Amino acid sequence: MILERLRAAIVLGFLLLPLPESYGLPGTGKTGVLDTDRDGLSDREESDLLERFAPLFMISRDDCSDRPAQFLEGARSPTVVEDDGTIYGQAFPRKGRPSEVELHYYHLWRRDCGEMGHRLDAEHVSVLVRTGASIADAKALYWYAAAHEDTICDASHLARAATLHAEEHGGTIWISEGKHASFLSEAMCTHGCGGDRCARMKPLKTKQIINLGEVDAPMNGMVWLNSIEWSLSSKLSRSDFPEMRVARVERLPETDIVWANPAKRPAQATILGANAGIGGAATGIRATDTALDVANSSTSSALDTTAGKTGKALKTSSRNVWKAVKKSVQKTGEVLHGKQE
Repeated sequence: MILERLRAAIVLGFLLLPLPESYGLPGTGKTGVLDTDRDGLSDREESDLLERFAPLFMISRDDCSDRPAQFLEGARSPTVVEDDGTIYGQAFPRKGRPSEVELHYYHLWRRDCGEMGHRLDAEHVSVLVRTGASIADAKALYWYAAAHEDTICDASHLARAATLHAEEHGGTIWISEGKHASFLSEAMCTHGCGGDRCARMKPLKTKQIINLGEVDAPMNGMVWLNSIEWSLSSKLSRSDFPEMRVARVERLPETDIVWANPAKRPAQATILGANAGIGGAATGIRATDTALDVANSSTSSALDTTAGKTGKALKTSSRNVWKAVKKSVQKTGEVLHGKQE
């Protein structure tokens, strides 16, 4: 009888012991908090940070793709459900700096409707945040806007959050009509390779922010993020704030918006045939790195005027070239058919 009571007491003691923490278990943090994408940040923390720093997107009333789209959960191929203003988020700690978190906001479109348009368009903007004891203590450090990323026309740029007055909340992001490039300033919209315009803009009413997770650990059924049909996975796999890029921002005045890839600006000027235009914009303010000085409105206006004139010149030149080609083809046809002048 005594042995049975002792056995029962031992069993009861084991049942009342606290469960061990689930260190190393997939999908959990070190204290058992849910971490679906296994990046060290809990799902709750990622969600709260994404909501707090969600940008205000300005989109064109004339965009043929209407609004950013929501895509079908569980589908391997990106399949549009509705053009409803859904934004997709990503949150991950910065390597070597656990107190800094990088947030990406993806506006994904049914199609790119610019020149050489195509089905599907994955664009984004991001912010580097220093975390604190609570979400309320988090503070944005830098903002980055992707514009024609990874192309010769790359006009991606970044700035201190203080420059944009967006340290405690999301910044205002301008999305070019049809091409959907992201810009930290409306004045920057005309400083790409000539195809961007931000006209008849309106604020996007964001329907929801859905966490994508990571490339190797998609969340919320977003398995299409690895599809080869668009370049989304490459954007998910890298930081927009490498050390060299951030150091370049810090070397310049706080009023500057900085090119992410300044080495491409001379080539862009050559493409446009406007060394006094886009080339001047790239080198004539402070240095090659500077895209725009937000403290100098007259400079901004001058850049916009230059870009506008460049655009008009390019259109005129394009029409003249097309006329010459058309005339040449017509004459060639006449020769081939035995019709000479």
